[in-house]
Amino acid sequence: MLFKIKVVVHKYFKKSLKILSWIIGSIIGLFLLIVLAIQIPVVQNSIKNKAVSYLEGKIHTPVRIGKIEIGFPKKFILNDVYFQSQTGDTLLSGEKIAVNLSLFKLFDDEIEINSISLKNISTNIKRDKDSIFNFDYIIDAFASKTTKSSDKEMKFSIHNVSLANIRVHFDDAITKNNLNVSLENFETRMKVFDLKKMDFEIPKIKLHGLSVKLKQGELLREITTNTVVTADSIIKKRPDLNIKLGKIDLSKISVSYDNAGTKLNSGLSLDKLFIDFAATNLSKQQIAINKFELSGVKGGLTLGKYDRKLDIKTLPKQVTPQWKLSIADTKIKNIDFRFDDENARKLSKGVDYNHLNIKQLNLEAKNLNYATHTNALSGEIQSFTIKEQSGLNVEKLHTDFTYTNRGVELKKLYLKTSKTILQNEVSVYYPSIETLKVNPGLLVINANLQKSRVAIKDILLFAPDLYQITIFKNNANAVANINGRIVGRLNDITFPKLNVSGIGSTSISASGRIIGLPNAETAWYNLDIQNLQVSARDIERSVDKGTLPTNIQLPQNMVIKGTFKGKPN
Repeated sequence: MLFKIKVVVHKYFKKSLKILSWIIGSIIGLFLLIVLAIQIPVVQNSIKNKAVSYLEGKIHTPVRIGKIEIGFPKKFILNDVYFQSQTGDTLLSGEKIAVNLSLFKLFDDEIEINSISLKNISTNIKRDKDSIFNFDYIIDAFASKTTKSSDKEMKFSIHNVSLANIRVHFDDAITKNNLNVSLENFETRMKVFDLKKMDFEIPKIKLHGLSVKLKQGELLREITTNTVVTADSIIKKRPDLNIKLGKIDLSKISVSYDNAGTKLNSGLSLDKLFIDFAATNLSKQQIAINKFELSGVKGGLTLGKYDRKLDIKTLPKQVTPQWKLSIADTKIKNIDFRFDDENARKLSKGVDYNHLNIKQLNLEAKNLNYATHTNALSGEIQSFTIKEQSGLNVEKLHTDFTYTNRGVELKKLYLKTSKTILQNEVSVYYPSIETLKVNPGLLVINANLQKSRVAIKDILLFAPDLYQITIFKNNANAVANINGRIVGRLNDITFPKLNVSGIGSTSISASGRIIGLPNAETAWYNLDIQNLQVSARDIERSVDKGTLPTNIQLPQNMVIKGTFKGKPN
């Protein structure tokens, strides 16, 4: 009896397994059949037609999709896409939208986009005076009517982005912005993309052929303090924000910006910008760069003449950021840039900082370091050249330098213009620029110049007011040869050895100490004059007309040796 029961159970168990196998096999077969059917063009075309009908019924504007390609379960491609806005304009059109999506992760509330590729895409975005965008109706059409609460947070990540021939037009009636953007090629790879932890790692960004044109109409002429937002304030709100950048390679970039309200007109184009980041720490406000290369820049900035006075309210005092930037290797080539402030009068002589026209700026440097809170800049300039419309022409410069709010140090210095050569070492220090304006005697100088020469014309480029002083005006084409050292504060200066020649036939070899400069008439002198040669003509060209009494006849040439201690009077 027991044996018969076992046989019956065994028989039904085998039948159950057989039925279960058929069910599972049928499901798998049906699934495979669906997957295979999706690959058939006729089926994909049917899916495309149903999708277009659904979208048009949902948003009530024309939609066109030329072809849908589905590579189950990841690849989805839309070809020949067209969306029309409610006003009859083109909202979106394009040749190809391809997405590689991890479909099964959607069941775990996770959107993982392995790659997204857009080709020949054009879009027109508008916002009217009521702050309504021309795509808001699409968002409203798909918005859920009921609010569902979910304890589970949707995860989102994206890894690879590829864009080719993208055109974007944005017209904003609120901000008076008219923006046109065109892009030939953009590629990026994101190794880490974690929105929850605000952690991002982007080892590569490559962009070619970007054109940005922004025109802003005349907006409110009052600047208020209610909307002042700085990058530092954003970072402080999200101290956990972590962005790790790798290599950024930009080429053929063109940007222009015009503002009717401020009469601002600007434009910039560049052939190449390459940045290789070593480290980026936003929370600590530190950026380290291995290599920075910039070349082929042409640009200009014009501040138009205001037709009326701007009503600008005083902005609150901002906290000085604590950013630190370091660049191991810098190469900048072929930079041309023009700046004009039409509200400032043009200077007839000298470098005019309100009207600059820079040509052929080139720089090669090592170990550049900059700190915003101290405004300190240091590094090794290996090569620097620049030309400017005022006549400035730096043919060669290399030096180890340090600049702070309290002075400048130039070591291992070699500076050459067409007539000037400065070499060895120059350092100047001061409590502050404001203090120096009130008391220039506090300027500290440590200069050790050997086999150097200074063209008076180069000095006048940076200090054109010296044209009013007779010795500079009458010797504008002279070149002073300098050998020696000067050390101390301007109001107590010492020169252990100084040889100067080249201003006319005058030459001097002396050492000593001067107390009381820059007021030469009341200063106290302790001079050891080894040799002073001067002509009557040199003296006459160095003092104001009428300074020398008419009854005094100076010798044609004079040689003076000896010591002098005391004041000129």
